[in-house]
Amino acid sequence: MRKYGKMKVISAALISMVMAVSFTACGGSGGEGKSKEIKEDNGKKDGEIDVDKLDIPDRMKEAIKSGRIPMERVKQFLEMRNGNNPVVKLERVKRQPINAFLVLNGTVEPERKVEVYSRLSAYVKKIVREEGALVEKGDTLALLDDTEIRILHRQAQLQLQQAKLTLEDESANLERSKELKKTEMISDQDYQLSESNYNKAKLDFQNKQENFKDLELQLSYTNISAPVDGYVTERMTEVGSRVNANQQLFTVEDFSPLLVKVYVPSSDVVNLEDGMEAEINSDVLNGMIFKGKIKIINPRIDVQSGTVKVTIEVFDKTKKLKPGMFVETKILIRNKPDAVVIPKKAVSYRENEAYVFIFDRKTMAVSKRTVETGISEGDNIEITSGLEEGEPLVTVGVEGLKDKMKVSVQGFGGPGGPGGPGGDRPRREKPSGSKPDTGKKASS
Repeated sequence: MRKYGKMKVISAALISMVMAVSFTACGGSGGEGKSKEIKEDNGKKDGEIDVDKLDIPDRMKEAIKSGRIPMERVKQFLEMRNGNNPVVKLERVKRQPINAFLVLNGTVEPERKVEVYSRLSAYVKKIVREEGALVEKGDTLALLDDTEIRILHRQAQLQLQQAKLTLEDESANLERSKELKKTEMISDQDYQLSESNYNKAKLDFQNKQENFKDLELQLSYTNISAPVDGYVTERMTEVGSRVNANQQLFTVEDFSPLLVKVYVPSSDVVNLEDGMEAEINSDVLNGMIFKGKIKIINPRIDVQSGTVKVTIEVFDKTKKLKPGMFVETKILIRNKPDAVVIPKKAVSYRENEAYVFIFDRKTMAVSKRTVETGISEGDNIEITSGLEEGEPLVTVGVEGLKDKMKVSVQGFGGPGGPGGPGGDRPRREKPSGSKPDTGKKASS
């Protein structure tokens, strides 16, 4: 009720404005002179209104300039005050495809984010890859000082070789003892001693072998490598600094694919399925459109927000999308290939009722018609009932119209050729035998 009262005040102000303009412009003269002077005062071009020259308060001028009071409505009141019918523009009702999108906002995230840690304590000898570098799995990111480990590694290698030789000797002694025992040339005690020496040599060899493997592994840890394909997004150490075991050195993020996580109201999530296509765009990238598809729909509804987390997978070959970017996602949830579609601006609403105005060519008046609306896309909206294809619909000048009001139509030819509403008038055929019109006036 408050909004309706406010509109009544604005309408009253406009009527007062029109009366003031008419009185100032015409100076109390007749209709013909009044119309001519208003045109001269309102602007140099036909049909334009110079708002600054209107005799109205400044706040009203600002409301007109800002669009809060539509210019078409001002023109309508001026025309009505001059005794003319309000001017409207028409379009034919069309059938065309229309889509329904679920529009949500989200932030771009990498498919994987891996933190790279040092596995031993050592000094950093060299930084191989800097932040921003594209790396593959196994590429070297940094080198740690391996001097101490290499010395220990070499010692372990020599000890392993010595243990191997000892094991081979004890193995040969055991084989000889077995042959001699068959001929009873050695005692059982000597044979058991030979067998015991072999087992000791075998255990020593295995111990030296495990020690060598451990040092070999530590030596490989001095080469800090990328665990996955991706970009180096963080470097957290410097050459010459000492790092400890389990200290983070790098972060590598996999950008192929990228992920956008959005939170969908529970009432809309029923329309979503895995694999549905989505469009992603960002104001930062000047309207570039990226294709994606739904990868994961979380089965749980968040109790506090009443939303469901949906993960969209995006493949960006241009490498323009970056993690952390704020983006808008459009998910196609419904498609109607053959729907009755009209401009949104043609639809008016009052008390939960949607209605439009249809032009009647015979009476040169408009009739109000209640309609039911469906899905919308951009500046268009679907009409599920109340309109038929081809009907002449008022799209400009809707404000202020009433049922059965006579109007003047501007710029509408439409199907049917000459004689259509607002189109070219049919030319009257001349009687046979009449002289052709040369366009020259007869001399007096």
